[in-house]
Amino acid sequence: MHDKQGGLIHVAGNAVLDLLVRGVDSAAGQDVAAWGRGSVQFLDNPVAPALGGTAATAYLLGRLGAPVSLNTQVGDDALGAVIRQWLADAGVDLVSPVAASTATNLILVAADGTPHWHYHTGQKIDWHRSASVTGATWFYASGYGQADREDLAQLREVFATVRSRGVRVAFDPGPWLFARTNQEEMEQAWAQVDCLIGTEAELSTWHADDCLEELVARLLACGPHCVVVKRGSDGAVYGGANGKVEECPAEPVEKANTVGAGDTFNARLLHGLARGEPLGTTIAEAVRLATAAVKRGKGVLGALG
Repeated sequence: MHDKQGGLIHVAGNAVLDLLVRGVDSAAGQDVAAWGRGSVQFLDNPVAPALGGTAATAYLLGRLGAPVSLNTQVGDDALGAVIRQWLADAGVDLVSPVAASTATNLILVAADGTPHWHYHTGQKIDWHRSASVTGATWFYASGYGQADREDLAQLREVFATVRSRGVRVAFDPGPWLFARTNQEEMEQAWAQVDCLIGTEAELSTWHADDCLEELVARLLACGPHCVVVKRGSDGAVYGGANGKVEECPAEPVEKANTVGAGDTFNARLLHGLARGEPLGTTIAEAVRLATAAVKRGKGVLGALG
């Protein structure tokens, strides 16, 4: 039983089972006649499963002690059973029906560290389902591999609906939506958001020539009450209602496995916002926890040790 504290945080987005395979050499392999015409490569590292997508943020929110519900797509299959068990262990309340299949991301990492993704994106999210969730104090949504202009239009509607009930909104567009919509449509969504979150590369898509301070100022002018720019090993830059742009550095980690770092950051950020922590304190704790997750190399599943 989990001792949950604070108001409900409702999360919407995808759920992915990440399978990390390290030390892969596509040119290597040993012929094994008994196994047919293919080749076999023996791996020095075990295959590492991890929880990915927006569900990873929901999972860690639950582990942090927040009441959390999740609108996602998890299939009635073996991979989905793994995800469901992880979410249940964290006390996450699933509010969506069973999907046709479970999204899966096979990440093959070469010996030089170069990753190659093989991503089955699963099914679309019904964002409107989140508008019917009651009792939430925060609503967090994030883009994913299937998201397009229609998804963004639905999200704008849901943002407006939940905000009319006093629910605050956090939004991380992710990398996908930026290639499938235009600036006007994206800024219309940002106008309905209390906290805008994204990486420097994503959020600077339409303002590439701006320095970070100018970028944050432009984004704040679109309507969000706070903007948080994730910068990986360089920490984060953020700005709030006072218009002041500040920086939070991160501790460097050598040979880092960064899978789940962004989801970990987002979870701790939302946890702090929901509890009313000062923004600077929340950002510092989000950077610290993301760094800890990178050091442990197990994504959100190992973020808390």
